[in-house]
Amino acid sequence: MDKIFTEHEWDDDDAGGDAFATNLSFVKKKVPKKDRKKQKKTVESEESSEPGRFVRAPAPEEKPEVPSKKSRKRTATESTHDLHNANQNDKLKKSKEGQPNQAEPQKVPNKNGTSKQNSSVEPPTDFRSKLVESLKGSRFRFLNEQLYKTTGEEAKKLFQQDPAAFQAYHEGYRHQIVQWSMNPLDRIVKSIKKLPENYIVADFGCGEARLAESVPHKVYSLDLVAANSSVIACDMAKTPLETNSINVVVFCLSLMGTNLRDFLLEANRIMKNGALLKIAEVSSRFDDVKEFVDNVQKCGFLLENKDLNHKLFYFFHFKKVRTVDKSSFKGKHFSLKPCLYKKR
Repeated sequence: MDKIFTEHEWDDDDAGGDAFATNLSFVKKKVPKKDRKKQKKTVESEESSEPGRFVRAPAPEEKPEVPSKKSRKRTATESTHDLHNANQNDKLKKSKEGQPNQAEPQKVPNKNGTSKQNSSVEPPTDFRSKLVESLKGSRFRFLNEQLYKTTGEEAKKLFQQDPAAFQAYHEGYRHQIVQWSMNPLDRIVKSIKKLPENYIVADFGCGEARLAESVPHKVYSLDLVAANSSVIACDMAKTPLETNSINVVVFCLSLMGTNLRDFLLEANRIMKNGALLKIAEVSSRFDDVKEFVDNVQKCGFLLENKDLNHKLFYFFHFKKVRTVDKSSFKGKHFSLKPCLYKKR
């Protein structure tokens, strides 16, 4: 039987353009160099990324367009002044880019030439110094209370056993003076300066002996402990001064203790007839001023004048009118209220 189709002889070597050629050998497709570099980059990025995750390329940063001076033109509604201000603002923005953070405190020079920190934040307080000041204040209040509740002899023993306590007391006392509207010693100094320079003064409870440094007169400074070489350490009820040798006796905030009568009788002993007795005390210590004056006058003095007008202090001026013997005196002991200072 004749074949309908004629047989065709297949040529394996023929790689013509026929799409159905059976030649299975593949030829590399030529790729331009530019495309090769792009392919390498994509392969590297895919290898470096974690498997199963997509990597998004960062978006290019867009810089805001700042119009230059040439491109900045004045509109119909703007004035030349507005255009000038806009240009100045652009300059300020550029200059601030290289400056430090404005939140940091800047030092601004004062009129005096000193620099002041321009910051509302206060510097941290020193906790240690604050604690030390608090302890000093506590010790001063304790010592102050002891002096009001003991006799002069007992107070002297207290300071002899602990010499640092006397210094601590007077350091605390100086802190209190600063808070007063006036220092009563200044008023006494002023009054003594008006007296004849040949007058001899005895300062009972002198502390740091400021009275002796402030007047031209000869002053015997007496206290429980000698704060310096000019102070005589003694019990104010038993001083080493001679009888009838003193023209002026001063008690400035020093009528402390439970035996004030003994202090005043000792003052009477060393004073000349007609000598002056000046007393300054805290006003809150007095319950009855008349009773206090009566007790002082029983010790051989006469009140010449008093000043009770000041809010903090009372001032008394007495004169010795007679000598009173301690051994024969029958008056009772008396004292004033303790002056307890508040916590600083």
